[in-house]
Amino acid sequence: MASGQEHNLHVRAVMEPAQGFLDLGMFDDAWKALDDLLPEDKAHPLVVLLRMDILMGLRRFDDAVAIGTGACRQWPVLDGFFVKTVSALINLADYEKAKEMLLTGPESLHQKAAYWFDLSRCHCRLREFDLAKKSISECIGRDAKYKQRVLDATDLEAVWNSL
Repeated sequence: MASGQEHNLHVRAVMEPAQGFLDLGMFDDAWKALDDLLPEDKAHPLVVLLRMDILMGLRRFDDAVAIGTGACRQWPVLDGFFVKTVSALINLADYEKAKEMLLTGPESLHQKAAYWFDLSRCHCRLREFDLAKKSISECIGRDAKYKQRVLDATDLEAVWNSL
């Protein structure tokens, strides 16, 4: 039996065609490439994350949420599942669930500027402007490169209008 690290390298190698198709916007081909994997490889978290990316590309946000929600339960310390699931929820305009998922995510997630950016978007859409402002401040404080992204985010316009 291969070690965990060897198995991760193996999975990355067999995922390469699917990743290539995804990068080219060939979402159906990417999905089919993953279908050809061995059953034990299909269940690997990296493959599940890639499936979520494909679903997001296909704009199948409900399906991405379904897969992501299960993955968050199965791998609660892997913050990538929380990030992708929150993104799908925001695309579905389910800001309350997205906010809840962010707040209950792993501590490692709470350390990232992207977490605070998405949280500010949820707060703003839920008309929690004071909380949105605090989240924006936390976001930019963690990574100054987010400042322009915050200023350009159309779903944060209500914060600027509330000033």
